[in-house]
Amino acid sequence: MKKKTMQILFILLFIIGLVVGYLLPGDVRALTKKPIQANIFDVPKKLGQLDVDADYFKYTVLSETETGSIELLRVDDKIPTHMHPKENHFVYVFKGKAKGTIGDVTAEVGAGQLIAIPAGVPHSLERIGDTPVEVILFSTPPFVQKDIVWLDKK
Repeated sequence: MKKKTMQILFILLFIIGLVVGYLLPGDVRALTKKPIQANIFDVPKKLGQLDVDADYFKYTVLSETETGSIELLRVDDKIPTHMHPKENHFVYVFKGKAKGTIGDVTAEVGAGQLIAIPAGVPHSLERIGDTPVEVILFSTPPFVQKDIVWLDKK
């Protein structure tokens, strides 16, 4: 092939690659919009600085990317039955004791235990004793308070 023909072919392939990349399903570019930031968190200190009031708990977002987030939550009484249609949650109980229900399973949980909650599964958490329940919440995709579907607001 002649040099001119090769140049035109490479330019054409480059343009086709750009168009195909742009039309790929999903937003592949979103993964680079919010990269994770290196950080060290003082969890006990941050638990004393919760800045968002929700209906049944207080929380703060520690870190968030396009694919997941980490929040600190404090439950002073209980979180009624609800679900998150799109979010998987991993809940590490940092302090306190609670009765948790996930689907048909109910158990007492306390500091040092980890709870896995799949997206779309109803769950609730109720404090046991006088100490508030403090948890570290790992969500994928990121936690969005307005997406909570309340099934029982008692």
